[in-house]
Amino acid sequence: MDVTTILTENITVGFVIGFLIGILVKIASKAIRNLLILQLIVIKWLEARNILIVDWHRLTNGLIGQQELVLNQTTDMFESLIEMGVFGGALLGGLMLAKRIGKK
Repeated sequence: MDVTTILTENITVGFVIGFLIGILVKIASKAIRNLLILQLIVIKWLEARNILIVDWHRLTNGLIGQQELVLNQTTDMFESLIEMGVFGGALLGGLMLAKRIGKK
């Protein structure tokens, strides 16, 4: 196989996969966001009616300790994407195109 054929194939596949993943992530993130907002409203309503008692301070203290773990995992994922080379660049291009099309 020729090098240009391999590069073209990787760029095409990466771009298509990136575009599809971008669209799916956009749809899923909206659905999850709406679900979380609805749950928070229900929890606050139940708390206002004294049906449910929530210790909000204890919940936030648990989340603060996890910030470093999340940052490390994000960094590792980003480094892996960069190491993929041409395929990673095409994947990113597809994600950007999906994001741009989704705004319109």
